[in-house]
Amino acid sequence: MVETVQIAVIKDGQLATFPPDAKGREVVLALPFRRFVARVLAIPSEAMDDPVAFAAPAVKEMSPFPDENPTVSVETLAEAEDKSYVLAAALPEGAADDIAEMLDGAKKNVTRVDALVFGTLRMVWSEISSPGRRIVLVGEDGDTVASVFDGQTLISIRALSPGSNMRREIMLCLLEAEEIHGPAGISEVVAVGDVAVEGVEMFAPVRRVAAPSEEDVVGAMADRAGEKGSLDALPESWRDVLVETRFKKKLHRYLAVAGVVWALAMGVLFGVPVVYGFMTDHVKGLSKEHSRRYKEVSEMRDKVRLVRKYSDHSKGLLEIMKAVSDRLPEGVELTSWNFRREDGAKFSGEADEAAAVYKFKEKLSDIAFTGDGGDEDRLFAEVTLTGPSVGKGGKQRFDMECKFLKEDAE
Repeated sequence: MVETVQIAVIKDGQLATFPPDAKGREVVLALPFRRFVARVLAIPSEAMDDPVAFAAPAVKEMSPFPDENPTVSVETLAEAEDKSYVLAAALPEGAADDIAEMLDGAKKNVTRVDALVFGTLRMVWSEISSPGRRIVLVGEDGDTVASVFDGQTLISIRALSPGSNMRREIMLCLLEAEEIHGPAGISEVVAVGDVAVEGVEMFAPVRRVAAPSEEDVVGAMADRAGEKGSLDALPESWRDVLVETRFKKKLHRYLAVAGVVWALAMGVLFGVPVVYGFMTDHVKGLSKEHSRRYKEVSEMRDKVRLVRKYSDHSKGLLEIMKAVSDRLPEGVELTSWNFRREDGAKFSGEADEAAAVYKFKEKLSDIAFTGDGGDEDRLFAEVTLTGPSVGKGGKQRFDMECKFLKEDAE
């Protein structure tokens, strides 16, 4: 008898499983696309022997948790003569604590993690599939998932949060598509269901198709769960829990069988399965001790990382602002400033002459600082200049991004 695949989704802030009356603790978790760190990549054919190794750096660079090594999954979308188009995705554990609590409360173990939007796209594929390049918009749990298809191939996808500039976000999605698959005209915008389309009519005519039912989408996710090579962004620690749980389940089953055999063999002499009870209590004790020690080590590791991160002021906001301001040439004025401790600084400005902007960039590229080991090194790994270009009043406007050197994870 084939066991029914249970699909778990987040619905109205609660964990819901389908079918509702299915028994068993193992589920396939289908999450909104905003939960993932994901990107479509073109991987050379020679790197397809280990596509995860190729895609992992790109996914880690996008992750909002730089200290975490995400478990990257790769799904092949299409293959060309010299490359393959893949979707590389990961579920950051640091952003999934609420999901973990829901799963613990429902006593469910996750066997794989997939994106719910792919179930929707599968169910409406016959209505959205057409030649040429097109934008497909899908509403998902208050968000909008924008994807770009070139013929049958997905070449770009991103989740748009409520209140974001939809036109700008879709433009970024199109730029990613051009980077992957080259430039092409947009034939149409396909809106699935009642998803908002304000601001996207400028790209191409809008066509609406009916949204599939929740049951159909869940059924499509169950089909994907049985397909080899489909997305599975199950974090490594969650996989370890699954393996441990399955081991315990088998162990209890074997112990139960052994206990029955032992009781039958020794019942005449002892009357009760004393040895079986002792073995079971011993295994439970080992399991509790293992769980306690794992929690202690994990908490201590998190504390050490936190202390190291915030005790280093060499790359703090005030220090970086001072370093940049000290090298500001005459005639150059900064108009906006954005700083992220893990990444670097972004700012915009105006100058009387373009030469002053280039000189400013060179000075920033040469900034050195002394690290914890006493070694002197460049502060910024890369300084990127956009512009200068003539703006209002004849001023030379420019944007500059300064990226920190990335430290190796311990």
